[in-house]
Amino acid sequence: MRAGMTKFMVTVALVTALVSASYGAEIETRYATLVYAQEDLLKTFNKEVRLGGLSYLVRNRTSITVADEVKNKVDAIIEKVQSVLAMFPKMPRFKIVLLSSTSDVAKVYKALYLKNADYIAFYSPREKTVYVSVDDASLHVFAHELAHVVIDHYFGIAPPTHIHEVLAQYVEAHLED
Repeated sequence: MRAGMTKFMVTVALVTALVSASYGAEIETRYATLVYAQEDLLKTFNKEVRLGGLSYLVRNRTSITVADEVKNKVDAIIEKVQSVLAMFPKMPRFKIVLLSSTSDVAKVYKALYLKNADYIAFYSPREKTVYVSVDDASLHVFAHELAHVVIDHYFGIAPPTHIHEVLAQYVEAHLED
């Protein structure tokens, strides 16, 4: 096995162990598995990702608990992102990991890509996972990252990074149209 592939596999194993060890709670939505360490992260995420004018998207969905509300929001936002992009790929399951801070997002990014970044959220196509800081979460940030998921699954061959980014920014700008 090549050294680069071995290094990648060790890094993925390290990040998986980090996430698995500290993230015991999961919620299954129609499209994703949402993973988080404690109920407070879920509550903060729910509070920060406000649907505002898009609240009609969840009107006919039953939400008894915070988990239900988050599940409904996640699925509604994914469907809205698909609609804005006019891209409706067959969506295999992906993961959303709720992290408590930007520094936690930076640690995961560094472990995966061996680079420093000050992102508040990012999508890792290799892991099919969105990592998001709940302290910095918002509807637009979350929709931007979900746009990367939709774009990743829509094209057989991923478009260049700058095209990915332009399309994700397009979603942010037209989310509430």
